[in-house]
Amino acid sequence: MFKKIVLISAAALLPSILFAEDKAALMKDMKAQEEAMASIQKGLLYGSKEGVAEGIKALKAANKVAALKDGLVNYLPAEKKALHKTALKEGELVNKNADEMLKKLEKGNYSEAFASYGKILNSCNTCHLIIRNWK
Repeated sequence: MFKKIVLISAAALLPSILFAEDKAALMKDMKAQEEAMASIQKGLLYGSKEGVAEGIKALKAANKVAALKDGLVNYLPAEKKALHKTALKEGELVNKNADEMLKKLEKGNYSEAFASYGKILNSCNTCHLIIRNWK
């Protein structure tokens, strides 16, 4: 009987434990994205194509929002689950605009590269507005 109680309790707690682990992992990835964005900006400000390229590589590696696909809905708070498609779209736009930015830099179109950085930042902000209820 005691084993059944322990097993039932463990099974009931498992989703919340997994959710906490997923949330902690995503927060770690968000921190990595923040650091990558700072690296990209520093590269832009100091005219370092290599710095920008390294920052973009780090950003795309940390951008788990786009990689989670259908699993993203499980991360979001209950009242935000319906917005998972919007969050996913913004995560995918981060990668798309990062690739665009790199191409523009390689061509020497620095002002367009800065504009792409702004698009990346806008995608980040859009998702944060949705998820965090910023107004």
